Amino acid sequence: MAKSKKRKGSYDPSQTLRPNRFDCSLENLTAEIHDLASKGSKPVWDEIKLNNGKQTPELRKKFISLAHSGMRQAQSKIIDIITSSDPWPRANILLLHKLADSMAWQMIGNQLCYARRFYKDQKIVDLKHSNFSSIIRAIEHYHEATPDGFALISDLTSFVQVGDLLLAGPEGRFNIAEVKEGDKNHQILDFLKFFMKSECPRALQFFIDEHGPHSLKQLQRMLRQTSRMAHVAEIFNSGVSQDPDTERKISIPEETVYIGSWDEELNNILNISDTRGYALETIDGCLFIASYSNTTTMAGGHFLFNTWFDNSGGTPDCPRARLIDCMSHPLALPIFNHNIADRHKLDILFGRKNVCIGLNIPAFFKQLIKNGVQVRQATNKEASEMDQKGFHPYRNGGKAYFIGVDNVETPLMDGIFLRIMHHGQRPIDTVKAILKSTVNFEPPE
Repeated sequence: MAKSKKRKGSYDPSQTLRPNRFDCSLENLTAEIHDLASKGSKPVWDEIKLNNGKQTPELRKKFISLAHSGMRQAQSKIIDIITSSDPWPRANILLLHKLADSMAWQMIGNQLCYARRFYKDQKIVDLKHSNFSSIIRAIEHYHEATPDGFALISDLTSFVQVGDLLLAGPEGRFNIAEVKEGDKNHQILDFLKFFMKSECPRALQFFIDEHGPHSLKQLQRMLRQTSRMAHVAEIFNSGVSQDPDTERKISIPEETVYIGSWDEELNNILNISDTRGYALETIDGCLFIASYSNTTTMAGGHFLFNTWFDNSGGTPDCPRARLIDCMSHPLALPIFNHNIADRHKLDILFGRKNVCIGLNIPAFFKQLIKNGVQVRQATNKEASEMDQKGFHPYRNGGKAYFIGVDNVETPLMDGIFLRIMHHGQRPIDTVKAILKSTVNFEPPE
């Protein structure tokens, strides 16, 4: 999907990566909802460990049932907050979206390739929209009919933008559903089902004559949504489908590609900063991370990090982020899904720790070349053509770059940085995995 070019704020070592936090009064309830969303299956964890991670059909069924039960309770608490007369402050509603996101990511196995299919670059909707009560009734009906299943409300999330409900069955498989209310919507939906089977142009004309142009627009919206839902379902079932919005063929490789993570290094610096106040680490010689805890070092930790990073060859154009920034990016893995202790998650969310991350691009290029990956500067014409198509390459010092192996190459874009910095993937492994899956050149989303 082509995306609009985003303006980057100017780099200021005294301001960039400054600590940020959510309202501390919301911590206990956030922790409670997170526990329900992620630990419903805890009663069978020891049994799974005794089986070395293997699950019998009966144990798997029990695991899924318990997990879904916890998610249902977590979602109910989120709904109660939204519909209450005393909702959370507007600036902290993002916490609710990310708590819902954490459940959606669990349902898709934390796989970014699937999350991209759900995301349509739309604004997060008002959670009190007019159809919300109908959607709540729909999930209650689904849960009553499917006691071991789970229906997640798409609008509670920040990235599921296809369908109204993401349905997970008792066997772990899921589907997408649309909730429609009103006689007119049902009439349009019935005609849509007929038209998609018959494709009769005369029937379409009769429909327009009877219901008017407004109903035609509603029909077109339903048709687009139906096409998107079918596309996502096809991707999950077969791994191959044509995106109805971009008309691009999307393929999810059947082969599982292992990409190393920097979870171990992250956990290490978080633990050290608990006692020392700070800790630093580098991954693959180019990814710099640091944790500053709630001591005298935290207030100025971001400045110390920027100084260390700059003195190590980082440039103002190099990607930098705080770990808490994952809470504001719709396709970033929420802090709740990161493989770190819950106490660290809460410390980061509520201002007791600030984790700074920077990817040193010059060092990144050197490491890529050292590992057999080619790096070349794009010509002005190539960079301009990508800009005109809406696929804006990352630029360092005003120059765009291609990375590749043999005859396969792809432009360096922000999507790679999303994987590295907000999905915890090791830089070199990430590039190798992307190039391995790139058969023909297409600018990545």
